[in-house]
Parts: sequence; C-alpha cells; structure tokens
Amino acid sequence: MSDGNLRHIFQKYLPQVHWQGVETWSTGQGVPDMNGCIGGVEFWIENKVTSGWKVNFEVGQVAWAERRIRAGGRVFLAVRRKVPAGPIRGSATDELWLFHGSLMRRISCDGLKAEEKEPLIKHDGGPAAWDWVTIRRILMR
Repeated sequence: MSDGNLRHIFQKYLPQVHWQGVETWSTGQGVPDMNGCIGGVEFWIENKVTSGWKVNFEVGQVAWAERRIRAGGRVFLAVRRKVPAGPIRGSATDELWLFHGSLMRRISCDGLKAEEKEPLIKHDGGPAAWDWVTIRRILMR
C-alpha cells in the first residue's frame, strides 16, 4: 500500500470520473499514479502515504510534474497521512492533503508541515469523511 490505497479510494468516491491507473516503471520515470478525466477536464494525481510529515518521492516524479505543468497540464499531489493511535502520538489520524503539483518540489524537501505549503484541501476522519464534492470541484477547476 505504498500509495495509501488512494487509487482505489478516489475511484470509489469519484466513480463519475474516467480513471486510468498508470504503471510505467519500465517505460517512463516519474509519471503519476492516476490520470482522470471528467467534463472534458483531464488531470493527473500522484498518490503518496506517510505516517509522519515527510513525503518520499521517486526519481523523476517532481520533474515530470513540473514539465507537465509548464506544458499546461493539470497535476495534483494527494497525500494520505495515516497515523495510528498511541501513547505518544495521541489519537489516530487519517487525513487527505491535496496540493497543486507545483508544490511537489517544496514538499519533497520540507515535508507537509512547512507553513507556506497550503493544501488545496485537508480533511481528517478517513475516506468516508473526506469532502468528495469539494475534491471533485478542485480537480475540475
């Protein structure tokens, strides 16, 4: 579950989107995990999971997003921050952070906590509690 099961979750909660999962490990580096299209608007989503604040990227992912954005493409970063409950950590957390792809480089360097990286949306409570109407609206903007 290296992507936090986000591919399946997005497909489940946004079934009206035409989704295409992308696996290009042997043909191209950095291509995001998912491509979606709805209402004539096409976009790409890179999915990540973390239990802390650091988000790890593979070679080429940030550069691919930056090139696509320069070409007029729509790229997003979805991060599922899933932290189990514990005596030090406190209550369990299951958050979705959705960012514009232009922030991927800063997030890869600084993690999620840096103040200047405002997500487009941030929700806690697990997939059923995330605001899918707003998420869809953001993806279509």
